Parts: sequence; C-alpha cells; structure tokens
Amino acid sequence: MRVNLKSKNSKSWHHFLRQRDFLQIISNLDYGKNTKVLEVGAGDGSQTILLKKYFSHVVSIDIAPATDTKEIIIANVCDLPFEDKEFDIVFSSNVLEHVDDINKAFSEMKRVLKDDGKMIHSMPSHIWKILQLSFGWIHSLKKITYKLLNIKLSSRANPDDFVHLHGKKSKNRYFVNKLLGLIIPTIHGTSGNHISEFLRFRPAYWEKKFKENNLIYIKKHNLFLHTPYEFLPFKFLSLRDFLGRYGFASVYAYELRKSR
Repeated sequence: MRVNLKSKNSKSWHHFLRQRDFLQIISNLDYGKNTKVLEVGAGDGSQTILLKKYFSHVVSIDIAPATDTKEIIIANVCDLPFEDKEFDIVFSSNVLEHVDDINKAFSEMKRVLKDDGKMIHSMPSHIWKILQLSFGWIHSLKKITYKLLNIKLSSRANPDDFVHLHGKKSKNRYFVNKLLGLIIPTIHGTSGNHISEFLRFRPAYWEKKFKENNLIYIKKHNLFLHTPYEFLPFKFLSLRDFLGRYGFASVYAYELRKSR
C-alpha cells in the first residue's frame, strides 16, 4: 500500500518524512490494536504519537531523549530493562546505524521479542549516503554564505574562544577546522569514514548482520527519496515516491523475525 502524500499533517519536513515512512511501514503489518510495541530511539516522540494511534500498548525508550516527556524511558538498547518475550513488535526508525555494539543490541531486542513477533528497523540507504556527499557542497555553501554575512570583526572576538584541545591558543587552526567542517559532510553513523559508511548502508551489510544474529530477514521496504538536507521540501512528492519505489529509496525498512 502506498501513502497518500497529499495528506501531510506536519509543517516540518523532517517530521513529514518520518510520518510518511511510518505510514508506509504500518500498512504492511498485520497486527491488532492490542499489540505491544517497543519503540527504540524515540527521539522527540513524534513517532511515538503515531504508534499510539495504531497500538494501545506502546513503550518508548531513548538513551538521550530530545524531549522532556515522561512517556519516554531513558534506556540503552544494549541493556533493555524489560522481561524476556514481552513485546510483539520491536520498532526503530533511523537509529541502529548509530549503535556502537549492534550485535549486543540485536541480542537484547531478540530477548524481549516474543517468539512469533517481528522487528521493524528503518535505516538510511547507500543512496542517502551518495546524496549526502553529492549535495553537501551546496548545503555548505549556504552555511558559509550565512557565516560570512554574519561574521564579526576579529578584534571583537574573545581569544579564549580559540583554545586548542591541548591548551594552545590557535585561531588559525580553529578557523581551518570550522571551514573543513562546513565543506566536508560529517559521518552520520558509527563508521570511521565515508567509504565504510557507504558500504554499511547497503542492504547486503544489514542482511549479513541479521544472519549473524540469527534473525530471519522477511522483507525490505523501499521508502522515500530525499536528501539529508532540506532541499525543496514538500516538492515533487509523487516523483520522490516513484523513484523510491523503484530502487532509489533514501531509507529502507527491514522486516525481521526470530529464527525458530
């Protein structure tokens, strides 16, 4: 089932992307209202709200929530504070690529998942990584232009703002590091460099990880096409949907179950 792209309820492009991806994922699940769901990495709680519209029992965790809501439990996916076989669904959205010990995380998620339950994990794709590297310079140009338009005279700067990590004051090094940070996109997940991150974002990498952790790979859902930057938000939605469906998705959702 495809998502009705005309019925966007969010003014935030980021929230819209999460919402439409969630609706596509949920349309492929065959579970009742009383299904018990564990949401890993709730962030600001925007998808928690969506989950609760479909399921009456939703438990959300995050190691560092982006909101003060009491509905999100502060917990680490590598050390879940729940009983064995407690949940019907374990769900995460753009989270697992940030987990350092992914094998431990899978072990814990398997432990709390019922034998007939499912895991649903969405992660950025290698297409997303290509777009990040390809369009990063445009995003950086916008940021640099903004910086130059708002720059203050160096004589007004506090020299203590330019302290090197080893205690040496170095304005030049500070400026170079800031400039490089604007020009070169940052690593998104836990990879050491852009090449390894590109390889990790490919489906083959995750399918191998699933197999290593005794998880049965059921299906991959191609989601939407978008860049990591807010270029042309809410534009060309039908084209983005079409391209995502036919091999150019920025995010993949993986549907898994425990091996029996």
